[in-house]
Amino acid sequence: MAQVDRFSVSLDTELLAAFDRHIADRGYQNRSEAIRDLIRDLLVASRVEHSDEPAAAVLTVVCDHRQGEAPKRLRACLTANSDLVTGSLSIPIDQHRDSLAIGLKGPADRVQALANQIQAMRGVAHGHLSAVPVSE
Repeated sequence: MAQVDRFSVSLDTELLAAFDRHIADRGYQNRSEAIRDLIRDLLVASRVEHSDEPAAAVLTVVCDHRQGEAPKRLRACLTANSDLVTGSLSIPIDQHRDSLAIGLKGPADRVQALANQIQAMRGVAHGHLSAVPVSE
């Protein structure tokens, strides 16, 4: 078994109560499990964000069709970066908005740059990149 180190964290009462509600809703048995997962997620995201090693990712975005030609610009961007795009799924939200899940794979710095470019597009109301390193 790996060595375990303990450390203390000071939080204000309201923040700790909100965290406890959050982790209970997610099914964590204790704070330690939740903190370990948060740290792992942070370290993986940082590793992927700051390297050129291969990464696999899913970019989720909400695209608003009322904002100019957002779908057309998004398609053009994905086509221009087709070497990184592994697939996409469009899910209608309502008559004006779609949610898109875009699969990406390639050098982490290029994946991150493409995600940043798409998230900054006019008509993209929300975006989130989930990426992990890939050993090839």
